[in-house]
Amino acid sequence: MAALTLFIFSLLVSTTISIEDFENTQFTDKEERPAFQALPLQLNTERKQFYFHVYFREIFTGPNSTTTVAASPNSDFPNFGEIGIMDVPLWGHLNETNLIARFQGAAIQSDQKTFGWHLSFSIEFELPALKGSTLMGMGRGLQLTTPREFAIVGGTGVFSLATGQIYGRRLSSLDENELWIEFKIVGYYTPMKKPDW
Repeated sequence: MAALTLFIFSLLVSTTISIEDFENTQFTDKEERPAFQALPLQLNTERKQFYFHVYFREIFTGPNSTTTVAASPNSDFPNFGEIGIMDVPLWGHLNETNLIARFQGAAIQSDQKTFGWHLSFSIEFELPALKGSTLMGMGRGLQLTTPREFAIVGGTGVFSLATGQIYGRRLSSLDENELWIEFKIVGYYTPMKKPDW
């Protein structure tokens, strides 16, 4: 116990010294700055909200498939450990007009009791005003249930420092080779000044 207390105290002391060193750093022109600096926090009050209502159509097989299985190990529970890679269009309408973005990422079958998938993905926007901007998301998707919910954990381009939620519900489909999900995407972002290099 004494050794653990001494170890924690040594960490606190070394951390305090490091912070003081950074506080005493003299800022110079950008060309002369070191690789890392602790800069004073500048709060940006221009936080903005965004909202999207889109439709996700996943096609499992065939020439127009949007998902492929990258790994499928043998296991006691069907599909446990399976990894799927997806690139699924997000449409503004059910009739597949007005392409908003692409849902790109990986799904891992990580549940040994049911069909529960861990998803890690980016939403790459195709709209001209948002071209190249992304939202990053993570969460758990149960294959046979609805609703679904994912966390927005970041963003790039227009959506810098994004946070929020993605709410989804499964829609009925007559084709067993496809999956339709309606998504409502709600969140916040904070505009950031880009480096001038």
